[in-house]
Amino acid sequence: MYKLFVSLRYLRSRKISFFAIAGVAVGVMTLIVVMSVMNGFDQELRSRIRGTLAHIVILKGGMYGLEDYKQVIEKAKTFEHVTACAPYVEGPALIKLRGRKEFVYFKGVDPNAEASVGDFESYITPFGNRPDDLLKTHGEKNTASTFGGTELLRLGQGEPEKDPGSFIQNGEQVVLVTLKEWDKISVKAFVVAGKFKSGMYDFDKNYVYIPLAIAQELVGSKEKDAVTGISVKLDDYRYANQVRDKLQAELGFEYYVQTWEDARKTFLTAVMMERRVMAFILFFIIVVAGFNILAILTMIVLEKSKDIGVLKALGATTRGIMSIFLLNGLLIGSIGASVGVAIGLSIVFRINWLENFLYNATGWRPFPPEVYYFNQIPTVVDTGSIIFTAGIAIASSVVFSVYPALRAARLDPVETLRYE
Repeated sequence: MYKLFVSLRYLRSRKISFFAIAGVAVGVMTLIVVMSVMNGFDQELRSRIRGTLAHIVILKGGMYGLEDYKQVIEKAKTFEHVTACAPYVEGPALIKLRGRKEFVYFKGVDPNAEASVGDFESYITPFGNRPDDLLKTHGEKNTASTFGGTELLRLGQGEPEKDPGSFIQNGEQVVLVTLKEWDKISVKAFVVAGKFKSGMYDFDKNYVYIPLAIAQELVGSKEKDAVTGISVKLDDYRYANQVRDKLQAELGFEYYVQTWEDARKTFLTAVMMERRVMAFILFFIIVVAGFNILAILTMIVLEKSKDIGVLKALGATTRGIMSIFLLNGLLIGSIGASVGVAIGLSIVFRINWLENFLYNATGWRPFPPEVYYFNQIPTVVDTGSIIFTAGIAIASSVVFSVYPALRAARLDPVETLRYE
């Protein structure tokens, strides 16, 4: 019992010990805040990427090489966990709108089928559109409809829901120019029938939706009734790899079957590596706090050498003296980790309020929506990561207290008390 009493007394007697606690707290707090934000970004990005892609995509050699797509769809629907399929035609094009020309990708879809495999309907609903609106024709020439991404149709600053005047309006005509059968140019006019907003800047800036049949005419695959690929939706994405492998085995090597994670593997791997590198770098804050603990406890050992000699003279064992300073490290780490977790969680839960306060006070926004394309800073609190971070901080504090504990335990009571 005396070990804990002496350990607490040493901590209270040296106010510099609170700096060691503060160092651990800052390290733990920083790791919790940064990792929660990084986890939030990762989850939100995955959700938005997933919204623009189906669970599984079936492709074939060549951009428009899937000629027997109806048979493939019928075959895919017989597989367990497959709930819906939708064909699509996708390719590059130049678009002319209000005198300016942009490089874009068009995606020809059956709007109702597309809505059944992805988030297409949720992208257009905020603007008063329904999937069937894409199939409407306009004027005497029966001009086809198109849905453009909000960033592609942007004319000025503002949000499409609040500032519709900052975007190209419905009813305006645009022109798509693309290659037809690889050696001809195909030009076709469309009427803007609506907008979509996926939350992914690149997709909203570079994509337009057009009807599937019109897309087949544009690229010259109408006669062959060919498409670029087939989107497949599952009842549970956990079975994606299993269904992918079964479809690949059934369809043969001519087809390419991949999940949306396979299609965006490079990007997702980069995000994962960024999270790990960030955590590794920030971990050194805790290491620095550990060296701070080592220095402070070593200073206490030097100052309290007479007290240590008295304790040894009274019968304290070497293990008992070591325990006093190891308890110092444990207490510093435990208190610091607890304070860091409390402050870190408080910041995470109020981070958007803090950002708005900072923006209103200084005009500076740490996470501008126009850059990150998030209306709010996404955060995900992972209990396991918090426990791991706090555990590492406490363990590190104990490890860095071993040297001063050994130094204190090796003090010779005769030498320390000789001149007292």
